[in-house]
Amino acid sequence: MRDLSLAGRLAWRSVKAGEYRVLLAALILAVACATLLGVVGDRLQRALDQEAARMAGGDLVLSDRQPLPEPWAQQALSRGLSMTRIARFSSMAAHDDAMLLASVTAVDAHYPLLGSIDIQQKGQRRSVQSPPKPGEIWLEPGLALRLGVVPGDEVELGDKTLRFSAELLMAPDQGGGLSSLAPKLMVNLKSLEDSVLMGPLSRIRWRAGFTGSAQALADWRQWLTPQLSDNQRLLSLDDDRPGIGRALDYGRRYLGQAGLVAVLLASMAVALATHRQVRRQTSTVALLRALGVSRQRIRRLWLWQFAWVGVFAGLFGGLIGYAAQQGLVALLQPLLPITLPSPALWPLGTAILLALWILLGFALVPLLRLVSVSPLSVLQNRPLPQGFSSGWRYLLMAIVVLGLGYWLSGDARLTLWTLLGLGVAGVLVALFGWGVLWSLYQARNQFSWHWRQALRRLYHQRQATLLQLATFTLTFTALLLVARSGQQLLETWQMRFPEDRPDHFAIDIQPQEQSAFLQALNEAGIEHSDLYPVVRGRLSGINDEAAEDAVPASQRGSNTLRREWNLTWSAELPDHNRLSAGRWWPGAGVNAAGMPEASVEQGLADRLGLTLGDTLTFSIAGQSLKAQITSFRDLEWSSLNPNFYVILPPSVMQAYPHTFLGSFALPQQAEGLLRHLAQRFPGVAFLDIRALLTQAENLIGQLSLGIEYVLGFVVLAALLVTWALMMASLDARLKEQALLRVLGATWPKLRGRQNAEFCMLGLLSGGLASLIAEVLYSVLAEQMFGLTWSPAPIIWLIPPLAGAGLLMLLAYWALAPGRRQAPHQLLKQLK
Repeated sequence: MRDLSLAGRLAWRSVKAGEYRVLLAALILAVACATLLGVVGDRLQRALDQEAARMAGGDLVLSDRQPLPEPWAQQALSRGLSMTRIARFSSMAAHDDAMLLASVTAVDAHYPLLGSIDIQQKGQRRSVQSPPKPGEIWLEPGLALRLGVVPGDEVELGDKTLRFSAELLMAPDQGGGLSSLAPKLMVNLKSLEDSVLMGPLSRIRWRAGFTGSAQALADWRQWLTPQLSDNQRLLSLDDDRPGIGRALDYGRRYLGQAGLVAVLLASMAVALATHRQVRRQTSTVALLRALGVSRQRIRRLWLWQFAWVGVFAGLFGGLIGYAAQQGLVALLQPLLPITLPSPALWPLGTAILLALWILLGFALVPLLRLVSVSPLSVLQNRPLPQGFSSGWRYLLMAIVVLGLGYWLSGDARLTLWTLLGLGVAGVLVALFGWGVLWSLYQARNQFSWHWRQALRRLYHQRQATLLQLATFTLTFTALLLVARSGQQLLETWQMRFPEDRPDHFAIDIQPQEQSAFLQALNEAGIEHSDLYPVVRGRLSGINDEAAEDAVPASQRGSNTLRREWNLTWSAELPDHNRLSAGRWWPGAGVNAAGMPEASVEQGLADRLGLTLGDTLTFSIAGQSLKAQITSFRDLEWSSLNPNFYVILPPSVMQAYPHTFLGSFALPQQAEGLLRHLAQRFPGVAFLDIRALLTQAENLIGQLSLGIEYVLGFVVLAALLVTWALMMASLDARLKEQALLRVLGATWPKLRGRQNAEFCMLGLLSGGLASLIAEVLYSVLAEQMFGLTWSPAPIIWLIPPLAGAGLLMLLAYWALAPGRRQAPHQLLKQLK
């Protein structure tokens, strides 16, 4: 305890004297970034799980062709679970002479278990937690428009007559994509009691959703699973993840990349600051040794000192990170389609452990070298003894950084490859930079005095120069990678929402209406897309086997095989498609055996285990069509373009029953045109996405603020590691500067030599960073963010100039004591 108290006083004295200034700042920043990333990542993950459960209809969902057996329902309730029953089927909705096929969702009084239902009544949007009352029906706006009904009108659904009471805008478990564009309505299950729609021959898909505590859900699943039949599926969160998960995943990846870079840079600053701190403590250690203090006690004292520093930095950095995540979430909340849960407290508890872990990797080996100092070595100004070899030091640092990266990203392989990549890049930078410096040194006589002197210093201080060059380059590279990711993420989103974008979709256009519909749009001066043919078909076989038997076990019984697909035809590869394997069909699109060829989306092929040459059998309007896969395609599902899982040749598909879909941009002054089109083409469904697009445009601004917020931490870490590296060589530079002044060098000459040296380092580091960052980003863009890499010429111009200016400015500040003190005073102080 006495040593603990003494170490605390020594640490506090060093803090007041400014000895630990850079070390504390770097450690606090590393802990703050890690805490920020940990809290936000945890909140995003829990929000994603909650959203998946909400959109699935519950934490666990039982899908069946029959209603949930009553004994099973009693078992669920007895275990403390809440449950709801949902029935989905298709039926005709009618009003007067208008009649349309609609997708019906019938729910009980407990719906929804999670989330809320968005409806519109009397022109006002509301969120409710209860379904329609018995005897009422809610229609989507497009369905109400096509039926020509207003609230209060009666709508016939099968053999029931129900009152239209509200427009259905959004339901918690409502899906997305073209397959979900069928007009929808919602009713109470009690409204359909004794209806023929619920008869034994009805094609109804029942879903029972359950929610409750994690333990109750696990017990319920364990009890239920052995009793399930082949027609029953128990879905968990991972089985039916919503489409919004992709956006959240990209956001989490960007946060993970930025946070990991910031923490690694701050850890590098910790290593540099520790090295300088240990060197400056040699006199104190030598004095204690001279007074008879044993090495073991000195080791304890300095271990306790670093422990005090770690505890303080952990507490302070954890609080800063916790506060910072509140600011980031406040900026990003309008961007997120869901409300994030409250932050957990566990990252605060790990902040101190994280600080001590970083110190273990970057301070332990220098500390063990410090305790080996003898008074004689200090008097003779000899270098520190090695103690541990440099290899052991680097190994310990690598282990600590690997553990840190795994804790932040959860992916040991990704972290390992990141470290190896940085190590290889550092070696290549050092070799290439040394080659450039050697070439410049050979031609030094062609430069002015300032540049010659700067080249001499850089050339003769090889070890320090290569360390500085590699560190500056990797720091600028990391900063450029994060900035580049954020920049292209924003540009990609903005490109998806151009000014002339479509804001309405028209579906179910009949072939005989195709020309008239296009003519109506042209006469009104409306910009529109081409009309895409759509054929509805169900996949029934793969390679002459039943589709259920041919796909992987994880896909058997999935909704992909149960529902009908939107098939289309095209003679040419669509503009927004890219072949990932195989070839596009020539001519008629029929192989040598007379079998039609097919192009399949790559993601679907991966899920179903399809390969080139496989044959697919589709059931279309009671007929079978067999086609051979000759190509796979990559698609951008988040774009506004219509996309299709399967494309077939026109010569094969035109004979099948089909409709068309298209998109158009409706001007604000042409609001009446939509109702005119609905009256002229009563069978066409219109989907208005203007509100969605307006919201997305507003969210881009919030996204840019969030990216700038995270980027600020990375910039701060980059500045800190640059400053730490500058401070690591400060004593030697000040001593050299004082000696040159004693020998008669004037301040203008010293300042010019200093500016030339750091200008060369900045230009070279910035140029190399531009090259490395572009190469790395071209590889990471698609893998991490689903982006297509495009060159950015400004990246080649700004970093070298910014690097040169930044290093000259920091060097001016760092070497300021040499201008304020006389040479003999400075030499005495640095002795």
